[in-house]
Amino acid sequence: MVEIEGYEMPDELYYTKDHTWARVEDDGTVTMGIDAFGGTAVGEIEFIDLPLEDDEFKAEEAFGSMESAKWVGGLIMLTSGKIIEVNSEIEDNLELLVDDPYGEGWMVKVEPSNLEADLAGLYHGDGLVEWFTKDLEERG
Repeated sequence: MVEIEGYEMPDELYYTKDHTWARVEDDGTVTMGIDAFGGTAVGEIEFIDLPLEDDEFKAEEAFGSMESAKWVGGLIMLTSGKIIEVNSEIEDNLELLVDDPYGEGWMVKVEPSNLEADLAGLYHGDGLVEWFTKDLEERG
């Protein structure tokens, strides 16, 4: 676990510049969510729109959207594949996205179709501190 300016970032996860994360599970599936910074940077989250099970996406496509009083944006897919599970609990309990972003606040589970290639372009491990520190500086 890496802590940067008060934000916890598990270093075994993979991250996008949009602060979406992916965890490769033991069974080869991928769990995705929004990281601790992403859940707080947009202000209080008011609405989330998630895909349906069996929907298929390519890496870098929007798989849903989220909105707050000051922001509306797409949630970006980290790996190509099919949605195998959606966390419908967060639709009624949006606080989980902020209170437990890497646990109960997960968004979707994916059966990946091109995992190794898709993960290669994400922030992970040793590169995490440099990327996140620079991102915070740029945001001012």
